[in-house]
Amino acid sequence: MAVGTVKWFNAEKGYGFIESPEGPDVFVHYSAIQAEGFRTLDEGDRVEFEITSGRDGRSQAADVKKVS
Repeated sequence: MAVGTVKWFNAEKGYGFIESPEGPDVFVHYSAIQAEGFRTLDEGDRVEFEITSGRDGRSQAADVKKVS
């Protein structure tokens, strides 16, 4: 699991980016957020996530969970 910080997230569009200390920013889609109800993230949230490869071959976050 990687740990990073939410750079930005647009709740209306359902996606954003996580700053990862392990490399370039990672795309995150709302469907990857592990939470009950409305799944969204706020700028500055600390999150744990898996890095996967999206359809276009770029890094994408999966199994995203907020951490304290």
